[in-house]
Amino acid sequence: MKKSIAFCAAWACGYMINASQPYLKMLQTFKQEEDSHSFQEFIQNENYSQPKIIDFLHSSPERHFLHNMIVQNEKAFNFFKVYLPRDVDMISSENNHHLHVVFNAADEVRGNNNDVNSGLLATLIDNAFGQLSFLATGFIPSVTANLQLNLNKTIHTNKDYLISCEVEKVQGRKVFLKAIVYDNDKNICGEATALFITVNWGGKQWKQAIETLQNTRFFNEGIQRLLY
Repeated sequence: MKKSIAFCAAWACGYMINASQPYLKMLQTFKQEEDSHSFQEFIQNENYSQPKIIDFLHSSPERHFLHNMIVQNEKAFNFFKVYLPRDVDMISSENNHHLHVVFNAADEVRGNNNDVNSGLLATLIDNAFGQLSFLATGFIPSVTANLQLNLNKTIHTNKDYLISCEVEKVQGRKVFLKAIVYDNDKNICGEATALFITVNWGGKQWKQAIETLQNTRFFNEGIQRLLY
């Protein structure tokens, strides 16, 4: 019986290591490009940077609907970056409940009157909210229960925009979020709010496993190395 369990464990470990090889290779070989956009000074002053994990998602072998299919294959953006706070405790710090998205949409996603399709903008915000909810709940997956987007200015192609997102509060399984969309003149172009709900599947067990890992010496250091 013990030999069978050991064999199964060894097979599972081997499978996970083999499956992770493409991602590990990308993390090792990736060289971050110099940022060049209207919000570069703001991002630097706020001490934000794009995590390595976002970069390899853009070119990952998995067809993630946003990073791989839209950003890479559909060439939807002239520029697209996701920024998180640098050099913070990713588990306990409140700073990890904020992120910024800077984008410049290409003509391929143009709607009427050269504006960016509002559905694409909602997708960007929804994806950013999902990442924030994941961090704010201690790495528990969550799903969108409600998202509301109000625009008061047209979002144009070939122009830089900043989406500033944050978690307002967490109540049990509920995560409340908000976002503001700015143009490069710091005008507010739109605002969004959302409610995310953490999933029941494996939620309690997942949280217990993460809490156990948090008590280990190298957990937070490992997260920092993965991200930056």
